[in-house]
Amino acid sequence: MNDKKRFRFTSVGIALSLLLIALSCTKGKSKVDFYFNQGEAFHTFYDIKYSSDRPLDEPIDKALHELNNVANPFEEGTLLYKINHNQPHQIDSIFRALFESALKVSEATGGRYDITVGPFVNAWGFGFEPSAWPEGNVPEEALDSIRQFVGYTKVRIQGDTLYKADPRIRLDMASIAKGYASDLVAKALSDNASENYLVEIGGEIAFAGLNPERAPWRVGVSKPIFDTLGLASDELACVLHLTGKGGMATSGNYHNYKVRPDGSRYAHTIDPLSGRPIESDVLSATIIAPNCAIADALATASMTLGSERALQLCEAWNEVECLLLVTDSTSQEGYRMIQSSGMKRFLEENTTNGKE
Repeated sequence: MNDKKRFRFTSVGIALSLLLIALSCTKGKSKVDFYFNQGEAFHTFYDIKYSSDRPLDEPIDKALHELNNVANPFEEGTLLYKINHNQPHQIDSIFRALFESALKVSEATGGRYDITVGPFVNAWGFGFEPSAWPEGNVPEEALDSIRQFVGYTKVRIQGDTLYKADPRIRLDMASIAKGYASDLVAKALSDNASENYLVEIGGEIAFAGLNPERAPWRVGVSKPIFDTLGLASDELACVLHLTGKGGMATSGNYHNYKVRPDGSRYAHTIDPLSGRPIESDVLSATIIAPNCAIADALATASMTLGSERALQLCEAWNEVECLLLVTDSTSQEGYRMIQSSGMKRFLEENTTNGKE
């Protein structure tokens, strides 16, 4: 499942919607070694840095395999594959934790976040099944038909089985699984006495302690802009200092989108209520939370909610902070920054671009 390289901590890692600013280890500054693991899992890349008196490849691999065996929708035999194809299955603790976390965010957002959105995602060509409308023109009648078997209230866990109100329901855990994978790896590191780590899987981060310079981990948030090739810029909108222990996730539609024959773009984030790609003022949402799974889900939810409701949600959620980059036609760069009341302590000094 993963192609892994292990190094001592020395270099800079680049994530999907983030730039991880890694400080080189200064000889003699730390009494323990820092290790640097890179590889590929879940069709994305991971970048893991941790302090330890020995390499921890085995527990890291074990955690990644455990998550893959539960939440990979592509591989026959995984728990999610069995559920989506109406095969006999038995819910385990990992799936239960994923499901309950997703349900919590669904309820808090009135269904604007929903892991049953999979059929809509597939219809628009961003899912794990091919679309019948590859040019991005899904007709309204098709969306109406799909809507009959989308909705978080139509699935429930009873005992060790997940029950679906309609056998056509398909779960899509892409918006929370990588975050939970980062949490699982973080737990594996912590269980093996690592007190300082930064685990990044596909842009979703679990962190604790300090970096090799005995300073907070520094993570850059990319500007939500495209270059002439349609690729997201590697320029930074701001730099965050991650202190303590928790999770961070960033969601943005400037990395994953499709272009219609007429040149118009449509985003990969689908509104579960309308069934269409979102049209909100949020270009990028960065969430810091007690764990990465919740941060991952809330980042996606913030994209669908729009800036006003997303900010309200994060302010009301205990120990959650958000930083939103929103459209602004009056700004030279086309966006401005909005942040929750407690986000300031994570922002590096001299961050500019319209803090609120």
